Order: sequence, then structure tokens, then C-alpha cells
Amino acid sequence: MKDLNHRNASGQTADRAGDEARMREVLQAFELEYRRPFDTSRDMMFSTGRSGQLLDVNQAGVLLFGYGGREEMLALPSVARLFSDPEEGVLIQRQIETDGFVKAREVNMRRKDGSLFLGSVTACLQFAQDGSIICEGILQDITERRRWVRALAESCRQNQELIDSEDRIRKLNEHILHMLMVVSHDIRGPLVSMAATLKLLERGSYGGMDQSVANTIHDLLTRVAQLIGIAEDCLGKAHSVDNTLKIEREMLDLRQAIIDPVLDELSNEIQTQEILIDNRLGAIPAGSILVNVNKMWLKTVFRNLFKNAIKYGGRGCRIAFGFEDHGEFYRLNVYNSGTPIPEEHRGKLFTKFGRIESARPADGVGLGLYLIKEIIRKHGGDIWYEARPDGSDFVLTIAKEPL
Repeated sequence: MKDLNHRNASGQTADRAGDEARMREVLQAFELEYRRPFDTSRDMMFSTGRSGQLLDVNQAGVLLFGYGGREEMLALPSVARLFSDPEEGVLIQRQIETDGFVKAREVNMRRKDGSLFLGSVTACLQFAQDGSIICEGILQDITERRRWVRALAESCRQNQELIDSEDRIRKLNEHILHMLMVVSHDIRGPLVSMAATLKLLERGSYGGMDQSVANTIHDLLTRVAQLIGIAEDCLGKAHSVDNTLKIEREMLDLRQAIIDPVLDELSNEIQTQEILIDNRLGAIPAGSILVNVNKMWLKTVFRNLFKNAIKYGGRGCRIAFGFEDHGEFYRLNVYNSGTPIPEEHRGKLFTKFGRIESARPADGVGLGLYLIKEIIRKHGGDIWYEARPDGSDFVLTIAKEPL
């Protein structure tokens, strides 16, 4: 009987030993699972006692603070030593004890070498296996993140200032644009009246005059015509920017009503630049082409094309203009000899604020060809550029309409 009892007692002891061994294995496995994220985290993970001493810290924390190893950090008398202001560390510890946690608390930390960085602490109270209360948490270095946040905030502030500035400039431009349209319109009226009076004087409607006076009258008439052209260009460009271009048409002779007046405006510049107007290449004779167009806007088209031909053709160049009857539309062109426009610049010829590159200084805002294209399209046509071996050719179409 004693042997039986002994065997039973021995069996129970062995069972208890086996249970304890299995429990230790479970605890070790649990600890390994716990330690894996603890040890592999890129942020500092730690635990502290009630008195503030470090109980555990991972390798990321050791590297973050620049200590020689985990044991060196655990030998610190208090975690408050890691704070730039140790008193702040004590206050955080008290807050955790009072509230049970802190979340994303930003603090200034001090490395072993004395350098500072901005950290973010999240921690809470936990119960240890022996029943004691400890604090577990994570510390992140947010110095770089805070720098980027500040840079982003500054960028947003500057962007908002830019938006506000652009809004002020836009309103100012609208005001200037409106004034330009009003002034151009108001100036053009008196200039047209002056030109009409000068034409009557030149024709002798008010009596004869000396040749010197007649020459002066002719010179004044040319200058007034140039001023009318400038006013019309300004008016047209203002309307093209404002997208308020309106076309009111009338039946006109293309040569007499449009081309000849524009050439008269530019006669002084043509003579000064010793430019030849070549009428041999299918030029437009008077009385041969009746077009239903807006006189002021179509003069703006040919004025810009002839000015570009003078400017980019250069001194002594040859300018020609002509037409072809294609049944439903007229095909017109203005040609100038000289160097063709480089291919890399042709894509922006008819874009808003695009300019043709040249050796001459820019004297405009790049609205001329854009305005021309808008006017031609309002007349039901189109315009494009064709490079020639010895020059440049701007070709445009105007739709025919019955009388």
C-alpha cells in the first residue's frame, strides 16, 4: 500500500513538473512574441518603474540617444536624464500616474553627447507580472517631421500670399484693360474726324495751298493714320485678352478699304527701311475682291502682318501680298523675304503672349498674332504660317458671303 501511495505521489509530482515546464515554454514563447516587435521597432520602446528608472529599452532607443549599449541606458538613475529639461520628464511621469497615459506629447530630448532633438512620447500605465505598476511607451524622433511640417506651413502661407497677390493683379489688370478699351475707343473717334478733315484739305476742298503746306498736310494725315492704327491695335488687343471681340460686318473692297490704307500708314517706315512692295506675286487689284468683313478688325489683321513682315524681313527686304479665289473662300497671304522663323518657335506663333524670337528687342506683349487668329476665326476663316526657302509666308482664308 505504501508503495502504491508513493507511486501516486511521484506521478503527481511529475505531472506538476511537466505542467510547469509547459507553462514556462508558453511564457517563453509569449515573451519572444512580445520581444520581437519591441526589439525590431525603428522607434524607441521602453518601460519604466514608478520611481522613473528605466526597466527596459530596445536597440532603437540606444541608438537614438547615442549610448554604448542597453546596459548603459538601464544604469541611468532616472528616465528624466533623457529630457532636455529633467523637470519636464518628472511632470510627464506624474501626468501618466494621474491620467493613466500621455499621447503624442512633444518634448525636447537630450542625447548622450548633449545634442537635442524633438520627440513625441506616447505611454500608459501597465501591471507587471509581479503586480507592480509600470509605464510602457514609445518615443519617436519627430525633428525632421516637424521641420517638414513647418516648411509646408510656410509654403502654404507663401502660396496664399501669391494667390492674394495674383487676385490683386488680376483686378488691377481688369481695371487697366477697361481703361485701355475706353481710352482707345475715345481717342479713335476724334482721330478719324481729324483724318477726314485732313483728306478734304489735301484734296483742295477748302481751296488751293502752297506745295509746302500740302506736303505738311500729307505728313499730318500719315501720322494721324498711324495713330488710328495704334488705337485700333490697342482696342483689338484689349478685346482679345478680355474675350469680348465682336464682329460687325459690312461689304468692302479689300484693296481700297483695307490694304491701301494700312500701307499708307506704314509708308514712312517702308521707305526708311528701303523695303520693296512686290506686286508681281498675285497681288490684289482694286475692285476685284468684295469681302463682308469688319473694316477696323481686318485692318488690324493686315496691319500686324505687314508690321511683322517689316520687322522680321529687315532692311531692304521684299514684301508681297496676294490672293486666290477658291470658290467658297478667298486664300490671302502676306510674304516677306529673309530668314524663315526657326521651327522650334513656330508652335507658339498664334498663342496668347507668344512672341517670335528675333535679334531685335521685343516691343510687345505677344498678342498680335493671337489677335489676328481670333479675328480671322470670327470671320469664318483660319490663318497659318508657311516657311519658304527665302522667307516667310502668312496665309489666311476668309469665307465668301453673297452680296
